[in-house]
Amino acid sequence: MAVLLDEGTLIPEDNRKAAEFYKLAADRGNVDAMVNLGLMLESGEGMSPDPEAALSMFAMAAKKGDAFAQDKIAPQPVDTATTASIEPSEQASMVLAKTSRIK
Repeated sequence: MAVLLDEGTLIPEDNRKAAEFYKLAADRGNVDAMVNLGLMLESGEGMSPDPEAALSMFAMAAKKGDAFAQDKIAPQPVDTATTASIEPSEQASMVLAKTSRIK
């Protein structure tokens, strides 16, 4: 039902209601629902954007082995062109700060 509401196929699109159904399914351990709800939380589709809640959904799905979610929470490569003037210890702190938000 959540996918139908999310995509607007067969029934009118209702992203807020889709998010509610995704949440119910995610709470019951459905990995696809965790990822889809994470995407909605990330983009603000049907709700206000909530990057922290999105990261939490992706982390839960990643722990269950979802490759997409694992990619979403993986630390991104540091762009050496823009961080060349930053000390290596500061770069490490930046990466640690990002990964420490994963629950």
